[in-house]
Amino acid sequence: MPAQAETLTIAAGAGYKKLVTELAKVYETETGNKPELIFGNMGQVVAQAKGSGVVDIIIGEKGFLDKAELGFTSFTPIGRGVLVLAWPKGKKLAAATDVAKPEVKRLAMPDPKKAIYGRAGSEFLEKAGLTAAVKDKLLVVATVPQVTTYLLSGEVDAGFVNRTDVLDLGDKIGGYLEVDQSLYTPIVIGAGLLSTAKNPDNAKAFTAFLGSEKAKAVAKRHGM
Repeated sequence: MPAQAETLTIAAGAGYKKLVTELAKVYETETGNKPELIFGNMGQVVAQAKGSGVVDIIIGEKGFLDKAELGFTSFTPIGRGVLVLAWPKGKKLAAATDVAKPEVKRLAMPDPKKAIYGRAGSEFLEKAGLTAAVKDKLLVVATVPQVTTYLLSGEVDAGFVNRTDVLDLGDKIGGYLEVDQSLYTPIVIGAGLLSTAKNPDNAKAFTAFLGSEKAKAVAKRHGM
């Protein structure tokens, strides 16, 4: 049981799986400590953190974590999430505002009420004065991965996702543009150390590691 008690448990949204997995591997190489990782949608992650008592750190978007009322002793930023407009192969957009043009007949975005990048996409459309112009062509889905599915199948002409997602897609899509970051609320991704952490010393060591150059390099590779 003592060995198990020392295991650091990190929970994160499924959308951050590749980022968190690589961070954990680098951390293990540096320290010899292998964290246990838990992934799911953020609602599930928060529920598990509240109910299980085994989660030490949650990785997610700061605004969401603040509203979750979990109780954190610290929050360590990992990087900034970047909203992008992507399009399938065979298409080409010159600017994010091109979503209002007639050739964009279907525009996909995550649900603004449930997804961070959906909220960001909605804010961009409003601040750019495009909400009315695109309302009849919007296809609102639950998550970023669902938008990606539509982009890969060519069933939409464009979609709002995040930079991490499109970097993973590579040449499977036609391309993407980063949306002006002044037109949506900053998206800060980071690690919250729970006040109920069973392994506070290990958790503090991991959050300290997040400030290292090696951790920053990992975040950069994942579009943050």
